[in-house]
Amino acid sequence: MANGSDSEVEKRKAAVNAFKRELIRDAAKRVFVEVGLHGASVREIAKAAGYTTGALYAQYASKEEVYADILRESLTDMANAVEQAAASAPIGRKGAAALRAWFEYFRDRPAEYDLGFYLYGGAKPAGVGKELNRELNVRLKRVYAAAADALEADGLVKAAEKHERAIAGASWMFGVLLMLRTGRLKILTVDSEELVDECLATFYRGTASAEGTRARRLRD
Repeated sequence: MANGSDSEVEKRKAAVNAFKRELIRDAAKRVFVEVGLHGASVREIAKAAGYTTGALYAQYASKEEVYADILRESLTDMANAVEQAAASAPIGRKGAAALRAWFEYFRDRPAEYDLGFYLYGGAKPAGVGKELNRELNVRLKRVYAAAADALEADGLVKAAEKHERAIAGASWMFGVLLMLRTGRLKILTVDSEELVDECLATFYRGTASAEGTRARRLRD
């Protein structure tokens, strides 16, 4: 049976490992944003983190595992942000709050937005292996589900349509983010916050109109 001293040693060891992994993830973000997953190497990531290649391998088996860990953390934090924003908003504005939180999360974390194109190397997703892909997809679906549930709570959509509408709303937010990240909004002298407000207002009007049309068809 482990004594108190052994327990303290294990705690310190776990804290050191967590700190090392955080340093590696931060360094890997910079490398991945600069050269993409395919252009990166374990040696380059280790060097950026201030470690040897062997020290990195003691924490991660491959660069794909590092990439997946970055996305795992990002998707979890993002889901929490979207869920909390929806929970704090009044009925009628929960969906808008969820989608705005989506926008603000990536606006404030540009590196994660770039990495969030999911193994970015152009627009073609490469994947990090079947098991890691499956896990990351589950986490991504949680984010969409939070937005979908918020739209349903507003009475804006029925359960059968909420997933599709959440994807549509998120696509609007990604579009604004893309224009913001590429400097297009600055060139066009458009304020991103005002554009998000307009997008959400238009999205809500369109969704309400479509829902009303479906309801009338069902009655006729």
